[in-house]
Amino acid sequence: MEADPTEGYLRRAELLAELGRYDEAAAELDQPLARDPGNSEALVLLAAVHLAAGRAEPGLDAAERAVAAAPDALPPLVEQGVALCDLRRFAEAAAVADRILAAGPDDAYAQLHGAAILGEARNGQRALDAAWHAVALAPDNARAHLVLAGVAARMELTDLAERARTEALRLDPTLAESAGHLRRYGARSVLPGAARPQADTRVAATAVYASAYTVAVALVSAVLHPTTPGASRGLALILGAAGLGLVALLAVRLPQALRRQVHTDRATGVAGYAALAGPALILLYGLVGSPWALAAAIAMTAVAGVALVSKLKL
Repeated sequence: MEADPTEGYLRRAELLAELGRYDEAAAELDQPLARDPGNSEALVLLAAVHLAAGRAEPGLDAAERAVAAAPDALPPLVEQGVALCDLRRFAEAAAVADRILAAGPDDAYAQLHGAAILGEARNGQRALDAAWHAVALAPDNARAHLVLAGVAARMELTDLAERARTEALRLDPTLAESAGHLRRYGARSVLPGAARPQADTRVAATAVYASAYTVAVALVSAVLHPTTPGASRGLALILGAAGLGLVALLAVRLPQALRRQVHTDRATGVAGYAALAGPALILLYGLVGSPWALAAAIAMTAVAGVALVSKLKL
């Protein structure tokens, strides 16, 4: 009798997803789902793959199919709640979180993920209570402390958030590096409130460096323009191209999860693209000689700064 190959497809899909090869991971799940369209494990993993790739609509579709296939299982509900949060359908996400918490009042998995989704969707005391309860049920679970840190941070309980985050990293130092990677059964849902500060720091640093470079080059070019426009434009051509290369290098060196954040988070995206526009406008000045391009380049640094400040207040 031939062995069922489903497990092999699932494990390969997980591995591909961990490597950030989401399209290949999703394709790997076609075979088990063709054999059994109601395979809840494959549907949960498909939902997680789509969500990790930033595809919330198909992620929600897969999660809802998983819930229909296994209505009493928690993992499909977790993915459904994460997808609804990604789609900003917060009232529905909060209802799903309440269902998860009610289904496992003494289950650390349920309390951890229910708190994470509720913290993203509505926050408040119920999310904090659930996060505390998850920690009490599983004090050695680093992700439980990470969820508590995220919920506390959203409630501006700074001391609690910092203590919980420190404990999470003490228990599992790899969380600092692996926060952007796919984790089985909806662990991604614990990350928005807790892993975001580190991600923001990396993206913000890139935007700050690019903006400082833009301002310096634009001011030098502007000072030279009235007396030696040729030299000013030549300098702008060289330094504008170098600036674009530097920003591109910094962007490429960001982990894939952080590069996705530029596309999925509005403030981060505005800051990133404004920072990129600065050197591009300096290069444009070098090509056409219009000082308005220098003014626009400096304005772009202000746009990036406003976006970063707004991000810090979230």
